[in-house]
Amino acid sequence: MFGVTDKALDEFKKVLGIEENKGLAIKIKASMSQSSCCSCGPSQSYEMGLVEDGDKGDSLMEFDGVRFFMDQDSMGLMDGFEVDFMEDQGFIVKDTNPSASCGCGDGGDHGGSCCG
Repeated sequence: MFGVTDKALDEFKKVLGIEENKGLAIKIKASMSQSSCCSCGPSQSYEMGLVEDGDKGDSLMEFDGVRFFMDQDSMGLMDGFEVDFMEDQGFIVKDTNPSASCGCGDGGDHGGSCCG
């Protein structure tokens, strides 16, 4: 299961509160690349967008009134990850798995990536 911080939920609510975005949801797509920028092995990337509804087979999760859709592959990749919001970076995805490491950083403070 993935999570969403209170700060990220507040920011999503701001975006969804704009008149043209009312009634929309957030679609998250996670994908795996073959190697990361610091050669620690595979790394994940994420896309987020506004949608009216999910695609066939998507899972729907709701956090404090904000709806999120994800396909099954993304659900597996997002397990143990958390969406957060940082003023200087915007929305980020952080790995909250305690065993996340790759030899060149702990992964936890860099949005799930071992590169700083």
